Amino acid sequence: MSNQDLFSEFPPVSKADWLRQITKDLKDKPLADLNWQLSDGLVVTPFVHADDFETPPAPLADQPNPWEICEDVLVSDPMDANRQALDALEGGAESLCFWLEKPLEAVDFGQLLQDIHLDFIGLHFAGKAIAQNPGMVLGNLENLARQRGLSTTQLRGSLAYDPVPVSKIVDWLYLSDLLKYAQEKFPQFKIIQVSSPELRSGDIMADAGSSPERSSGVLIRNANIYLLKLSERGIPVKDIANAMQFSVPVGTSYFVEIARMRALKLLWFNVLKAWNAPLQSPAIAAHFQPSAYSDELYTNMIRATTMAMSAVQGGASRLTVLPYDAGREAQARYPQAFSRRIARNVQHLLKMESALDEVVDPAAGSYYVETLTRQLAEQAWEGMEHG
Repeated sequence: MSNQDLFSEFPPVSKADWLRQITKDLKDKPLADLNWQLSDGLVVTPFVHADDFETPPAPLADQPNPWEICEDVLVSDPMDANRQALDALEGGAESLCFWLEKPLEAVDFGQLLQDIHLDFIGLHFAGKAIAQNPGMVLGNLENLARQRGLSTTQLRGSLAYDPVPVSKIVDWLYLSDLLKYAQEKFPQFKIIQVSSPELRSGDIMADAGSSPERSSGVLIRNANIYLLKLSERGIPVKDIANAMQFSVPVGTSYFVEIARMRALKLLWFNVLKAWNAPLQSPAIAAHFQPSAYSDELYTNMIRATTMAMSAVQGGASRLTVLPYDAGREAQARYPQAFSRRIARNVQHLLKMESALDEVVDPAAGSYYVETLTRQLAEQAWEGMEHG
């Protein structure tokens, strides 16, 4: 393919020229009337031009984003949960998130993961049992791996353990010991999950409701607390950062959600730079909230597609698409297995047909998204400094 500059055929048009034409088309209506008041301190303009940038914005990544297709599995009965897990894997899920309301004994834990190839998928654990005793899950997983002749270093996944926002007194000694144990036995596991402030600890059905810049600011502030407290106990910052993931609910505002996740990357880069730590993209576990859906179930199918697109274009490492009838199962005409299948297939379409997992930072270069990304990051950083 030649290096011909295709843009040379089109004469450049300055921002001033565009504004004159826009003003004419609006019949002298002020362009400011089209601005969007996203929050108290953030106004978004619909028109952004290359002239607004001193240099062209660079992508926030240098590699494509092969995110994990995940499915939530609520564990009340281990055998029932195992059946759903196997059905999800047969249907194309690449990772599972088991929500444990109570700790499982070794026998029940083995039943939960029966016939699942532990070294082939992402294994994620959340719920009240993780908040109470995350070490028990890793202990059970280590025993199960030994029984199957597997090395725990082959396993990848995460624990949704985030004691900072829910406890005034954090047992930092316990957390540092857990982190050291995981570094040795489970180096591919994220042990700390920094959760969005919209979420109640261990509650999969929590509602969203925070402004995007405030949400990101709280995430970064809490993440920095982990870096500070654990580094005081002798753990290198790069190791702490490598053991962390961010849990982010995806909203319905398409461009805002893309920009919010990209802004989170910028914020995390700034934090690591301040610590003189190697820069690495944050691990982002994106998921939907029932409050994002309506009682129009088929509308939710379409809504799930745009929400999923914004998540993966924003850079989610793992995405869980909520079934279209979540919380509204009594209204559904088809079994839950069908709605879960549709949720998985949304991501299959984005990967296998749209190939979004093969594109480096798909939103990079969009002047509108780039500007919104930086606005959200700046507002979040300012709020974090003054919060």
